[in-house]
Amino acid sequence: MASPAKIAAREEIRRRLAEFSLQARRDASEAILGILQARPEWKSASVLGLYLSLPDEPETRDLIRLSWQHGKRVALPKTDIRHGLTWWEIQSGPLPNLDTLWEPLPGKHQAVPPENIEGFCVPGRAFDHLGTRLGRGGGHYDRALGQRSRRAWVTGLFFSLQEMPNLPREEHDAFLPQVVTEQGWRSLL
Repeated sequence: MASPAKIAAREEIRRRLAEFSLQARRDASEAILGILQARPEWKSASVLGLYLSLPDEPETRDLIRLSWQHGKRVALPKTDIRHGLTWWEIQSGPLPNLDTLWEPLPGKHQAVPPENIEGFCVPGRAFDHLGTRLGRGGGHYDRALGQRSRRAWVTGLFFSLQEMPNLPREEHDAFLPQVVTEQGWRSLL
């Protein structure tokens, strides 16, 4: 059960995102992509753990396509009730453009061990200046990031309006070392 403080923070972010225009989201998403692709972390990674964005998140389909164009392997998460998030390589091709969660199919996609992924871009509802990431409440990314190689970089993809002061943190919450917003790349730890 989520704490009242987390529930309130998620509701505040939902309200902010509802007021964020579609054009502003597109512009911010384009800026985030440009900032990320210029980073040495992104340039040097050959295997990326990405995700298909939901409508209220920074758009990631262009990031996935750009990764393929640069010869990178792309792994997307799938929720497994026994193992948490598992990662599956998807091949270059059409991407679903849905308003709901889409996950890879194990019979169609190849599993990628999390320790083989060199860089992770993760979603979230909110973040703060201390590296606290507020997710959607399942704890899946918190557990998954604990399984990654310590050499792998992790960054959250957010709109700047998703920053909040001093988000509530629980013992199991993973820290975000950095975030990318339309205003730039920021180290948080």
